[in-house]
Amino acid sequence: MDTNISLKYIGYARKSSEDNKERQAASLPEQLYEIERLKTKENLHLVEVLQESKTAHKPGREIFGAMLKRIESGEANAIIVWHPNRLARNPIDAGWVIYLMDEGKLIEVKTPARSFYNTPTDKFMLSLEFGISKKDSDDKSEVVSRGLEKKCRDGWRPGVAPQGYFNDRQTESGFRKVLPDPERLPFIRKMFELFREGTTVMELYLMAKNEWGYRSRQKRRSGGGPLSLSMIYKILSNPFYYGKFEYPEKSGVWWKGSHEPAISEELFNEVQVLLGRRGKYTLQHHEYAFTSLLKCGFCGATITAEEKHQVICTACKWKFSITKKNKDTCTRCDTKIENMRNPTILHYTYYRCKRRTSRLCHQKGVRLDRLEQQIDAKLAEIEISPVFMDWALRQIAAMNESEKDFQEDTVASIKGAHDACRAKLNNLIQLKISPQNTDGSLLSDEQYRSQKSAIETELKGLEQQLGTIDNRMVQAAEDINEAFTFATKVRERFANGDAKLKRRILMDLGSHLTLTDRTLRLDSPPYLFTLKKMKSEAPIIGEMFAPNKESDRIRKMEAKYASIPTLLRGLESHQV
Repeated sequence: MDTNISLKYIGYARKSSEDNKERQAASLPEQLYEIERLKTKENLHLVEVLQESKTAHKPGREIFGAMLKRIESGEANAIIVWHPNRLARNPIDAGWVIYLMDEGKLIEVKTPARSFYNTPTDKFMLSLEFGISKKDSDDKSEVVSRGLEKKCRDGWRPGVAPQGYFNDRQTESGFRKVLPDPERLPFIRKMFELFREGTTVMELYLMAKNEWGYRSRQKRRSGGGPLSLSMIYKILSNPFYYGKFEYPEKSGVWWKGSHEPAISEELFNEVQVLLGRRGKYTLQHHEYAFTSLLKCGFCGATITAEEKHQVICTACKWKFSITKKNKDTCTRCDTKIENMRNPTILHYTYYRCKRRTSRLCHQKGVRLDRLEQQIDAKLAEIEISPVFMDWALRQIAAMNESEKDFQEDTVASIKGAHDACRAKLNNLIQLKISPQNTDGSLLSDEQYRSQKSAIETELKGLEQQLGTIDNRMVQAAEDINEAFTFATKVRERFANGDAKLKRRILMDLGSHLTLTDRTLRLDSPPYLFTLKKMKSEAPIIGEMFAPNKESDRIRKMEAKYASIPTLLRGLESHQV
């Protein structure tokens, strides 16, 4: 370092972000104190002290950039800073600082711990400090990203809760939930309902402000005021209120929330149609129960699901579809939806062929409600009540107990055959090695190999029977129990289940699922076919199959079973 050069310092202090004022409020005063202490202790020429509140993770800090430009112009040639990571946490800003040193315009970077000069060693050490700062930022960013993603997977939206909700501050950070605001959430629900009925946003604004006295939740530095028009529009278009949220925003990644929804998805969709935003949210993240399960019975292509919205115009009573080309206007009288008074909005989900295999396929789509009616009809053919399931399992257990001796005799017989086969093989070997058979007169090599192979094949088959007979009986019992469990109140579970449960039930109901002429076709497994046959061939048992019947006919059913025991045996035989 040339000691004849007059050093003119600029002090620089920075905290990470203007959004963390409370958490890092003590950071700036501490940095400014150290800068002033160094100036006084070493009698430094301090041109100016600069400070800003902005992250250094990305380039673009205005005050930092202005400081380096002043150094480029010769106004100053040294920097005092609390730590190198206050200067740069990204390679662009770090490279700019090192470049000014290479050009001889930045002579020194001084910190309370040490000074960095324009020497290879000092520039390497300064670059290393910048690199450590960069890695520290990256590590923090990765940890934060993982934490936010886990929070989203758990169903809790990161960030400030929207109107009608508040963030739980009592729980540990990272596990905080979004809780409903009992004072404000009812008004949010009312807004959606009134808007659907024809109330305008301006009317909602005046109503919330003057009649309801609605005020936003008071925070440290904001809140406590009435809703603005833009806030009401934001509320009406926020899918968070029916249970979904996008995070990060505008990323296209949607999550299912664990918070209490304010409204139904149907109400939200109707409001979006009135706002002219149909399909903006629902088509990107809707969960369809039966996609990828069904094939077209005509061309074999996959069946896909799509949503359609229709509006009945209040002016001319014409029903028209909402499409990408027409989002807000009646196709007959050109009346805008927003000008209609309480229009009827229809929403359907259709399952149709993708026509990827053949463009000649003209199979029409089937509505979701009608497809589920067909599934329900097939479930009705095999549904049983818990009463019948308990009875049938007891009967099958009794049959297994009565056949226990037979099964034990079967095992003993197989073991006896196995022992005899083993003795036969030993005798064959003894004959082959007998002194009287040295010339092969009693048993030739070809005869030995042929007979030995036949005995070993028989022996292997018997060993396999012994090893699997018990497993087959256990597996049969498990399969029977699984079959009855599936058929018990299956219609109720299907009607009230979510998309995943409905999908699981249809998969268990049969295979080779196809749609032809809007009709569902499938191949049922044998045990379901047997249940269906039992219901048709045994009237008294069929009556007991009804899930809502009482159990006072069990004795009649057991008496009837005594005359048709082959029915349950038929079920058992399909399992084994």
